[in-house]
Amino acid sequence: AARLSDAKFFWEKNKKQNLVKQVGKLKNLSFFNQLGTFYDRTQRLRKLAPLISDQLNLNKEKVEISSSICKADLVSDLVGEYPELQGVMGKYFAIEQGFEEDVSMAISDHYLPVGINSEVPKKPISIAVAIIDRIDTLVGFFGINEKPTSSKDPFALRRTSIGLLKIITENKLTIQLKDLINYSIVIYREQDVKFLNNFVSKDILTFLRERFKNLLKDKKIRNDIIEAVDASHTGDDFLALYKKCLIINKNI
Repeated sequence: AARLSDAKFFWEKNKKQNLVKQVGKLKNLSFFNQLGTFYDRTQRLRKLAPLISDQLNLNKEKVEISSSICKADLVSDLVGEYPELQGVMGKYFAIEQGFEEDVSMAISDHYLPVGINSEVPKKPISIAVAIIDRIDTLVGFFGINEKPTSSKDPFALRRTSIGLLKIITENKLTIQLKDLINYSIVIYREQDVKFLNNFVSKDILTFLRERFKNLLKDKKIRNDIIEAVDASHTGDDFLALYKKCLIINKNI
């Protein structure tokens, strides 16, 4: 009862706090010491928004707004008290403050998928923010050479990559991942983030290819088919690679 009473008190207080104004408070919340604050992160996402909007033919303004406020609930009392509600509370704050439904949904849905069997975002604005959120994470950590090793993955970059690949394949998206990665690198440099790795784009795409093989194995696609298709497929169109494997596997 006491926890419910606290939650109700925080809800009444936080729902009136303008989400756009809350973004400034993210300057006090560190994302990672070499990659800046959560404010820096939302600014990077906002700059990536027009490119993903063009690729998916979406309303740029909606994607930019969603990208700008998608982390704003992290500074609320409610999420401070109940961290598992990140995104969820942001969605309800946004609805309460009159944001459009698809913008509000993107605040919670951009965290999806949260696990290997979790559902992926299905709404277009949510999909866009979920993709650039993961691109920013991968570029940042690969840039400062915090890549996963065979035994360690402290920043869950494998999960981030699998999530990105699931979003692309389950929503049947053809996107130019390399363009998004390269632009993300430019944005990091604009923020004066010092990268130690000169092969960020190449390393991330190689890493994604390896994760994709695991995803295909989970779909019960034969290993020899996966290796053959992977060897013959160049570029960053994972949907085309996915479709080719499914077709060959079905007909053999």
